[in-house]
Amino acid sequence: MLLNEFFDHVKQASPAPVYLFTGNAELLMEEAWKKLLDKIVPEKARRFNGERLTARDCLAAQVLERLSTLPMFGGRQLLMVQHIEEWPRDERQILETYIRRPHPTACLVLTALQRKGLDKLEAAVKSAGIVVQFSGPTEKDAPRWLQERARTLGKQLTPQAAFFLFEQVGLDLHCLEMELEKLSIYVGDRTRIDVEDVGEVVSAQRSYSVFELLRHVGLHQTNQAVHSLRNLVLSGEAPLAILALLARQIRLVWQVKDGLQRGLALAQIAQGTGLSPFVVKNYVQQASQFSESVLLHAHQALRNADIAIKSSGSAPEMILECLVLDLCQRN
Repeated sequence: MLLNEFFDHVKQASPAPVYLFTGNAELLMEEAWKKLLDKIVPEKARRFNGERLTARDCLAAQVLERLSTLPMFGGRQLLMVQHIEEWPRDERQILETYIRRPHPTACLVLTALQRKGLDKLEAAVKSAGIVVQFSGPTEKDAPRWLQERARTLGKQLTPQAAFFLFEQVGLDLHCLEMELEKLSIYVGDRTRIDVEDVGEVVSAQRSYSVFELLRHVGLHQTNQAVHSLRNLVLSGEAPLAILALLARQIRLVWQVKDGLQRGLALAQIAQGTGLSPFVVKNYVQQASQFSESVLLHAHQALRNADIAIKSSGSAPEMILECLVLDLCQRN
């Protein structure tokens, strides 16, 4: 079941005894949980019902004990257990046994960021309840998703502003939602949010920083490139996340360069990359700084760095610095 189907289910049907929320869009899981909470637990009873636990902090037996407790003010006992993929197999087996005969006055919500190793649990949930898949928007769909979210706030986010906001923040749904709320407050009674509003309000996040890092690489500015990298690390970005963003930037530069060489108009390149023409213009200048052989080398170097971070045991920060130095020298 997908998110929209789940919302229709909550409106039209009785709650299932058990749900499994899977996927990487935790913001959307949170919204789904609130829908269930509103459906099942009266507001006056929320101090005593609607508890949330994390798998690392509890045992399956403790979960079952809570589910067997009769809820105050009647209705159902609602309980969420997050990140059940962190439970060992024996804990999940206890839960699988419960799901075959769930408590009639309970509703259990389980969440897992990934489904690997959860085949038996997922099958048990499907037989007794509902599995809901939560997928965040892709890079191509993110601007449209932002426009839809803005409409729920009573605002019209222009396509250019949506692209610009995504480029500034990246695919972190929580950050995107927070920036949308800030923009909504900033424009006040005005319903339209433009590129200029985004520029005034939204602080540049990961994508802009990595864009600057790659710009320094393209201009052979080794010291500035290493400084940009260290700022990203000091700001709390995970090394693998930095690597993924750098790989994305390289891919976009390569796509824009290829489009230019084939004589495509900016609008056509924008359509092919999923970016706005406004953003593509920024990549045109970077594309001129990299030859195809350098981009191919960068692609291979990024792959090698990914393997090294995951398997070599060396400090990830050192591997990233070596990567940046290599790219600067090769370019």
